[in-house]
Amino acid sequence: MHVIMDFSNAALPAHYGLNFTPTFHSKIPPSIDPTLTTLPNPFIVVVTGAGKGLGYHISLAYASAGCSGIAISSRTRSDLDALATEITKVAEKRGGKIEVLKVVADVQSETDVSNLEKEVRRKWGRVDVVIANAGIISKYVETPSSSGSNLPRGIVQDADWARVLDINLNGVWRVSKEFVPLLSESKDGPQTLISSCSMAAHSVVSELTPIAYNVSKAAGMRLMECVANDHGKEGVQA
Repeated sequence: MHVIMDFSNAALPAHYGLNFTPTFHSKIPPSIDPTLTTLPNPFIVVVTGAGKGLGYHISLAYASAGCSGIAISSRTRSDLDALATEITKVAEKRGGKIEVLKVVADVQSETDVSNLEKEVRRKWGRVDVVIANAGIISKYVETPSSSGSNLPRGIVQDADWARVLDINLNGVWRVSKEFVPLLSESKDGPQTLISSCSMAAHSVVSELTPIAYNVSKAAGMRLMECVANDHGKEGVQA
């Protein structure tokens, strides 16, 4: 499933980045189409929050591109089982085989994230791409705003602050902290750490997205900048 959101005529501030490029794409260009790509071998990928949504489709995209191994992680075993089945189908369609490692892990748990890294290290001894994708938005409120949204508006309504920050920011920090050493050791890269960000990182409008989400994405973006600055000389790009 591809969801295309057209912001080209949206009346949003310039610093949201909508005018950063004059061209809006509504389909995948050939240069980054995973079905037209052949990744090197070995090529190991880790995806957190892989059970649903973006993480699910990111995992299938890497499978389409021919990664040799993929570690998929989420909090729900049944979601991982279903995704692993689809990854196998994609690999067979390509005429190849992909090793799949399924690890139930909550990015709020340092123990879980550490175990994920240990399982990847034990199975492959390397990693090429780590995608810290697990993320949430604040819980809905009972009374919708005047715009009809059930997302919390303002700092008072957003009672889910701590959980959102712990998953969207601290979760990315835990994944980064655990996997940067293994990324650095895998020398034939560049090895890559990716965190799912959002236009909300530039937003101060809680009617669009809750404050906790906006702040978590802004801080996560700066975290990636710090990783890139501190570990770029080790061959890690973030």
